Amino acid sequence: MIQFRMEELESRLLVGRSAEINAFINMLEDERRTKRLIHLFGTAGVGKSCLLDELQRQARLRGIASIAMDSEGFWRSPDAFCLHILQTLRSLEPDDEGLEASSLLERSIRKLNETAASERVVLFLDNYETLEALDHWLREYFFKRLHENVLIVTAGRHALSEAWVLSSVWRTQIARIYLDHLPYEAVERYASYCQISDPSLVRDIWRRSKGHPLTLSLLAFFWEQQAPQAGEGQSSEEADSLTFIVSQWLREIPGEHMRPLVEAAAVLRYFNQDTLSFMMEKEMTTPEFYQLIRFSFVRRTDSGWTVHALMREAVIQELRLRSPQLYDRLQTRAIIHAYERFKLSPRNLRNHEALELTYYAGDALIHALMNWFDPTPRPFESVGRSHRAELERYVRYRQDTASAQTIKLFDAATNRRFDFKLTAEENLYSLKWFDLDRLFSLEYDVLRVMRNDAGKIAVLISLVPINRKTMPYLMEHPCSRSYFSGLTEEELKRFAVPEHTRAGWFIDMIDQDDYENAAQHTAIGHFLHGLMFTGEFLLRTPAPHPFFLAAHESLGFDTADHAVHTNYDGITPTPVFIRDTEGEHLHAYIRKLVKRSGLRIELPLEESDDTGMDVSPTSGSEGGMSELNGLTAREKEVAALVFEGLTNADIAARLYLSEVTVKKHLKSIFEKQDVSSRTQLVRKMLK
Repeated sequence: MIQFRMEELESRLLVGRSAEINAFINMLEDERRTKRLIHLFGTAGVGKSCLLDELQRQARLRGIASIAMDSEGFWRSPDAFCLHILQTLRSLEPDDEGLEASSLLERSIRKLNETAASERVVLFLDNYETLEALDHWLREYFFKRLHENVLIVTAGRHALSEAWVLSSVWRTQIARIYLDHLPYEAVERYASYCQISDPSLVRDIWRRSKGHPLTLSLLAFFWEQQAPQAGEGQSSEEADSLTFIVSQWLREIPGEHMRPLVEAAAVLRYFNQDTLSFMMEKEMTTPEFYQLIRFSFVRRTDSGWTVHALMREAVIQELRLRSPQLYDRLQTRAIIHAYERFKLSPRNLRNHEALELTYYAGDALIHALMNWFDPTPRPFESVGRSHRAELERYVRYRQDTASAQTIKLFDAATNRRFDFKLTAEENLYSLKWFDLDRLFSLEYDVLRVMRNDAGKIAVLISLVPINRKTMPYLMEHPCSRSYFSGLTEEELKRFAVPEHTRAGWFIDMIDQDDYENAAQHTAIGHFLHGLMFTGEFLLRTPAPHPFFLAAHESLGFDTADHAVHTNYDGITPTPVFIRDTEGEHLHAYIRKLVKRSGLRIELPLEESDDTGMDVSPTSGSEGGMSELNGLTAREKEVAALVFEGLTNADIAARLYLSEVTVKKHLKSIFEKQDVSSRTQLVRKMLK
């Protein structure tokens, strides 16, 4: 009963959205099933998640089954999506984790359609903008095969890509609903529900919130709780800024004893009582925890609790300045805790911990590029054949205006500045192999653009899925053929997957019209970050310039030894970068990223060797090396690390190689030394 009354109150407080709710109900009850997908979109804080909660409530009131999925809760790959569907349907079986992507797809669709065969079902997907890597797969393979009784509701910050509109299948079956800021009447009604009736105060709230739902709710809360004090001494300029809201949040903290808890919670992206106890290095009492989570700047999520991003940024910036050693200690504790959780979690549940580790351990260049605490940058949108003229204009503009530039980046946490100078020729390297006809022939959403304030293309990205269909392109492209042509037939089998799925991504090109624009770098960094956590293989060969090379090294990419080429200028050796986090490769990546963070953290090795053999670390490897004749310098390095007891993944991380390359070196070493295993190699080195 209490829960019902709370839901009713939440429903009343969702003002100004009756048209959207009624549209959902009409589509839900439409027996002709004329609409299969509703997409809600609007800026951050406009109330998308609150509206989704209300739509789920409306479905429950009508006895309609609903499946709610937040994209923050799973890895952004097809098999992880299917596993999440099965988990939500409570149909996950022990063997499902090991199924191939195609089998998982069939099983998840079958289970979902079995439910929909006898009743109406609504599938809710929140934070859809984070599913960029899945958009084509969802549109062309998953959603198309769902039963007509399944109504799909997605919510994100941006409109669906044009590929949805151009699709003859989806064009008429999508309802696109833009969530704008609230009108004055809705703000007035919301204020009355919060017991704020003074007309001048309501107008003041309207002026300061400008109808933005999140700001409205925060301002109403503060005025409701402390109206006499809130307006005193505040300039109009200060009150109109989000800094004003943060300052009010800080006033909620009752005393100094709670400040350390707020600081520890702010360093973490998500927390619970156990996590905070670990961070504080002492037991956090239940009363303290409940006092913390009652603050208005703390909210509940599927992963625990989180401090509002604005508050988190303000607290961390102040903490970094006031006590950098305390901040480093909290960051170190966060990394260690996430790492321990990563090691203890089942493989299919390691995704979240791996993401948290990378968040905490990013180095200065990563922070300068991505600026973790910035709001979500400008979106990327898919473009296709209908944009040919615009794309050609962009290329001509770049060719006509390219000039020498200096990329200036700054990391406030470490006070480090980065200056990278590009010549006019280097400015155009990324466009050298851009071939529109060839890219369009792939029949995938391979082109993404980010626009500037004037609506013109500012950043152009080409992203090619790796599968049987695209392999001819990858074997021909000057920047990818050096990698794929150097693989054995056995190694190539990994990438020969059906065209409806992928074995990874080839990041063909990233070009921007202004390399001095920090906002563009931030957007590109976020784009790459989203790709890096699909749990898939990434291939990238950027122009041979210190900025591009340093950025990829900071992001944890490995270099492929066999794939160096000179195809940008015919002279400069250009490395091919790979990022492989499938299986145990993820562990090697995390160890390398933590090392690059600059924090002095020694993470323990995994207990078992990936070969299944017991090879214990031993001293005296240098003496044993003299017995290994005929090895190259790199092979000797690999053999020495085998002698130390490192796994293939750890050797790859230590030498900044791919695990495939390490295995090739080991094969060569075994042949030259006439041994057949790591154990025999170690024994030979001990003689």
